Order: sequence, then C-alpha cells, then structure tokens
Amino acid sequence: MHTAQQQLDNFLDKFAPEIAAHARAVIERVRPYVPGAAELVYDDDHALVVSFSATPRAADAVLSVAVYPNWVTLFLLHGAEIADPFNLLHGTGSAVRGVRILDLAQFDDEHLQMLIEAAVATAAKPIDERAERTLIIKGVSEKQRPRR
Repeated sequence: MHTAQQQLDNFLDKFAPEIAAHARAVIERVRPYVPGAAELVYDDDHALVVSFSATPRAADAVLSVAVYPNWVTLFLLHGAEIADPFNLLHGTGSAVRGVRILDLAQFDDEHLQMLIEAAVATAAKPIDERAERTLIIKGVSEKQRPRR
C-alpha cells in the first residue's frame, strides 16, 4: 500500500519530467499560503489537481493547482469575488479564476501574492493554520487523457 505522498508522486511522474518538476515546485510555493490545509488530490481525466481546503471536503477548498500536459495553473476557487485590478486572473465562470504559472518568479509578484492572500482571507471556511497538513487522495479517473 502506497502512502498518499507516494501516490501523488506517481501521478506527477506520468507527466514529462519538466512539467512534473514545475508542478512540484508550484505546489511547494502554494503551501506557505495555506498552512494546515487538507490537500485533496484528484487524478482526473483532464488534469491532476491538488486542492487546498479547510476540511477534507472539496466544497471548502480555496486554492487548487492543476497540472496539465503542457502547463500548470493556479486556480482561486472563489476568484470571481476578488478584485483583480491588474488582470492577472483568467476565466469567465461564476466562481473560479486562474493564472497559468509559467515561471516560479510569478510568485514574487506582489499582485499575485495579494490575490492569493485575498482568496485565503475570504474563504467561507478558514483553514486552521495550527492544524497539521494532510494529503488525501480523493479520486482517480480510470480514463485519462495522455499526460505527456
């Protein structure tokens, strides 16, 4: 039986090495914004998604990192409710907005930092920063698009 971390590593290893390494680095850059989060992993048909949530429920997630064959996107799950004066976020849905992370240096941009912090601060269910980070494999699709 594999641990949740081993399973996540196996899911990431399906991607090209450069995308897998980039995804791991993006996840590591997001974690300090959500200490104590439950990390919910979905190896879905279109993408590998790691959501950061106050509870093991997806409905309580505030941020997600989605890994696609050619890029990684950071989603703010209630991003439509957050002011984005610099137009960093993309999407037209009623709730979710995202930014494609092409370079880790994007996390050094104070405007992106403010958006992430606003997303975490306005979460309907706040994440308990004192809680221990947990990694939970929530779903694995039998049919998946190619990862490379």
